[in-house]
Amino acid sequence: MLGRIVGAVRFKEPLSFHTSLRIGGPVDFFIVPQDLDDVRYAMAFAEQEQLPIVVVGGGNSMLVSERGLPAVALKLNGILGRAEFQGEEVAAGGGVSLSALIREAAALNLGGLESLAGIPASVGGALANNAGTAESSIIDFCASVYFLHPDGTLGEFRPSGYAAGQKLDLPANAIVVGARLRLRRRPMKEIHADIRQRLRLRKASQPIALASAGYIWKNPPGALAERLVSAVGLRGKRLNGAEISAKCGNFIVNRGGATDRDVVALMDMMRERVAARFGVTLQNEIRMLGFSSSPVETEAPLEMAGAR
Repeated sequence: MLGRIVGAVRFKEPLSFHTSLRIGGPVDFFIVPQDLDDVRYAMAFAEQEQLPIVVVGGGNSMLVSERGLPAVALKLNGILGRAEFQGEEVAAGGGVSLSALIREAAALNLGGLESLAGIPASVGGALANNAGTAESSIIDFCASVYFLHPDGTLGEFRPSGYAAGQKLDLPANAIVVGARLRLRRRPMKEIHADIRQRLRLRKASQPIALASAGYIWKNPPGALAERLVSAVGLRGKRLNGAEISAKCGNFIVNRGGATDRDVVALMDMMRERVAARFGVTLQNEIRMLGFSSSPVETEAPLEMAGAR
């Protein structure tokens, strides 16, 4: 089955090479599918070997155990890493970088996605997690989302009425492979000015220059996780190479040499102190892969969304 895959197939590939936090042990099989058939072959192989599938995407919003991952990891590329523009619409593969898509659209005087500027994600990951801001989310621009069912058949979903961060109602274990997005005509100069302003604000409030996995916690109802962590005095708290960002308390950054244990220990500390002070139990935004005994809430590797 693997021999039919056109893209690269690697064995025991360190996921630290592919995660934004720069942490993660080897995955049994690392596949870079070039088209839908490659994804289908990888899915069939994973089912045959009874292994879960993890779509790596941009490698954001995940912490992978350094013990490694008995799984099949996919990083979409080839035709799934391209975008095709037609009029005011774009068909984007799940492997396209969201930032690259925004830049390509701007070069064609097409706007609408500027509010998503600076979100580190592939299109597939952004769709699966409905990435966005208080202003808008990627689903607001979606005419259709395309995905593969576990049996390899192609499905189409036309989303509407979703709030930012609300997960799409897709079939269990579906893999998002692309979308058709509606954009709007806008002068390139205005688009670039808008993007620069948003990136300045993001740089001022988030540690985007350092290795991180993005937001660690979901915001509890009526509160911001970042403010709760800051209120218990943990901003800037460091454990070996891992640090709760002094700029934003909902980020953990890798300042060099951080291990999965360092990050988990800081997460435990954040969760316990916020619970003790405010009676609020923080829930993971980050995916925890390969942690069978961690006291931190864990999402199993069967999670098939791309990275955020």
